[in-house]
Amino acid sequence: MHKLSHLALAVTAVAACGDDGNHKTYVLVHGAFMGSSGWDQVAADLRDGGADVHVFDLPAHGADPTPIAGATLDAYVARVEAELDAAIKPVTLVGHSMGGIVISQVAEQRSDDLAGLVYIAAYLPQTGQSLLDLAMMDADSELGAALELHEQTIGIKQDQFVDLFCADCDAAGKAALAAGYKDEPSAPLMTKTALGAAFAGVHKTYLHTGADRIVSPALQTQMVAATPVDREVTLPTSHVPMLAAPAEVAQALLDE
Repeated sequence: MHKLSHLALAVTAVAACGDDGNHKTYVLVHGAFMGSSGWDQVAADLRDGGADVHVFDLPAHGADPTPIAGATLDAYVARVEAELDAAIKPVTLVGHSMGGIVISQVAEQRSDDLAGLVYIAAYLPQTGQSLLDLAMMDADSELGAALELHEQTIGIKQDQFVDLFCADCDAAGKAALAAGYKDEPSAPLMTKTALGAAFAGVHKTYLHTGADRIVSPALQTQMVAATPVDREVTLPTSHVPMLAAPAEVAQALLDE
């Protein structure tokens, strides 16, 4: 980590505490084709900044043993809600990529427990939209040609996965990304959200990724225009800034 990044995190350690001395709490939700390990450095930096952090694998991702048939949007939401139940509230709920769909649905059901939502290169839906609906709007995404369709899952050609997701990662980041790969359960990607006033009332931040080849900058801008947010931050990274620029992601979260 750069010396200036260390300094920035140290300076904002105090800011991670509320006026009553309670630490900020973050629940980090990973995206598709990945597990929670992609958050490791960001989580460590947030903890160094004084925050409480919850990281976990969604059903059928990472080390979670749920069979593919048990991977549903409802199951993802229930898993996040279990973390909310265990967390000191209010919680800043953070979603990367596909995780944006999940945190949006959680917010509709648990808005009273949330300090805010942070979308990192994430799908930001309107009610009635699925991830697939949003992805089909993304003419600039380079993902489509690399997909491999299976009976219950969607895969990515392994000779293209890492460079598509994180061409700007260092060797360790690329290795971590490749090691965490799993084919993605397809059913949740087609499930439409049901969002209303509770979701609309939660504070929202969008962290844009300027060199994203998966969720294109154009789609990110389009989604934010359709569902306005309260704060926007842009990093000049690929789709996985948690691995390409973890200190900068942590700082953006601590600045919430």
